[in-house]
Amino acid sequence: MILPPLLLVSKSLPYLEPGLQIGDYSLKSLVDSSEFQQVWLGEQISVKREVELVCYYGPNTDDFIADIRVKARVEDGVLGLVYEAFPTDQFIAFARELLPARSLHSIIQDEAQLSPREVNEVIKTVGGELDLLSKKEIAVRPFTAHDIRLSPTLEVRIDNIAKAGPVVDEQSSRDEFTSSLRQLLRIGEPGATRMSTLLDYIQGTETQAPISWQQAREYAKQVEEQLSASTNPHFRNEPVMVSHKFRPGVMIAGIIFGLITLVIGIFAFRDNDPEIKLDRVVTIPSGKYPRPNGGTAELAAFKIDANEVTIEQYSLFLAAWQRMDEKERKKLWSKNTPESKTSPRPEGWNDYFPLARSQKSWQGLQMSLDCPVMGLDWWDAQAYAKWKGGRLPTELQWWAATNSTLSAGEKENKWGPTGGPGDMLYDLTGNVSEWAGKFSKNPAFPIESPKPVVLGGSYAKGKKGALNREWLSSPSVRRPDLGFRVTYAVEQ
Repeated sequence: MILPPLLLVSKSLPYLEPGLQIGDYSLKSLVDSSEFQQVWLGEQISVKREVELVCYYGPNTDDFIADIRVKARVEDGVLGLVYEAFPTDQFIAFARELLPARSLHSIIQDEAQLSPREVNEVIKTVGGELDLLSKKEIAVRPFTAHDIRLSPTLEVRIDNIAKAGPVVDEQSSRDEFTSSLRQLLRIGEPGATRMSTLLDYIQGTETQAPISWQQAREYAKQVEEQLSASTNPHFRNEPVMVSHKFRPGVMIAGIIFGLITLVIGIFAFRDNDPEIKLDRVVTIPSGKYPRPNGGTAELAAFKIDANEVTIEQYSLFLAAWQRMDEKERKKLWSKNTPESKTSPRPEGWNDYFPLARSQKSWQGLQMSLDCPVMGLDWWDAQAYAKWKGGRLPTELQWWAATNSTLSAGEKENKWGPTGGPGDMLYDLTGNVSEWAGKFSKNPAFPIESPKPVVLGGSYAKGKKGALNREWLSSPSVRRPDLGFRVTYAVEQ
């Protein structure tokens, strides 16, 4: 699509009426009108095709043209197509695909409802489309129930919501989307409780932060397979949801959804190996364990993340951070955090996070959201651990973990997605070195004050593997081979 340069567009309302011909298009009836824009049902004369014509006569012509260019880039069969654009003496117009008239909004107005399978299809399609646009770095405007449409054959289409500008995940769109589907969901049918819980996850009412649109799509695919493989006699009638606000009953449903209904875990999904889950913790039993500097010590039982904190997991923390007020944020910082530190965003995050989402390379490393987060200082790692209800491991806990039979014993200097199948400890020897929770003295320099410590090997260094130990000059050090994992107390 090529738009010729436009020197002047009148800000006055153009005279448009049914029957008027504009280039290869004729106007039939007015669909919508606002201060600077009219939308008409029309026909493309040469091919006898019904279309919608959007006519803009406002002052921000450059922004309008930029949006048209972005919309025209998307041809994936889900967003409505843009056919062509052209200027006139009074306005700029573009022709777009006429989508099915049955929108979620119109279904709600008709007081109709959708089955759990139909709601699941909407979630799968919308989630997949928004994830695809995000990976292509295409922004979208806030969308509503008017923008999501269903054909008579239940094909899901979306108005072309693409626009120029930065990619932003609008919470208002999530709220509108989930609220509409809750109104439409037919309660009492197989899968209804799972759909209600998934909508809670999308909105973020049952999690620390909303799940990604990619996760929403993957979960919907899993539920689709389960519903297709099941027959109605195997289901009991599910309870009616009298309220969609947070309450213990919904949390229980969420746990069931995450642990039983979905085999892929709330923070990770790998189609080729559903046994790999990145939210596992393992328990190290109490007992005598070797000290890092020699000898043994009694250690109480504790839990520890089976894998290093991933990019995906840390992104949920950053999303939650954005919604916190200053008082909530202050509670997560350690007491001696410098006043100048205001954000837990890792160094290089704006560069490597988009590449991880699109599974591209960064500084020679093949990235994915399942790779370990890196570039954090000690304060960042401490804040995340506290947010998760845990803390960073002590050196003694690390040594106990490495000597445990649960250690997977992987090769050194590896890089890639973290974790593995089963309840084992992974990446003690590779991927990234990890922050310890307490400072200690370097035995080689006993007169020096305690310094921050990093433990384990990384893809870049650490010939001693899991037993590698390094003292740093400052807790503010950030490196691309430095991450962390979290430990948790065992309830007595």
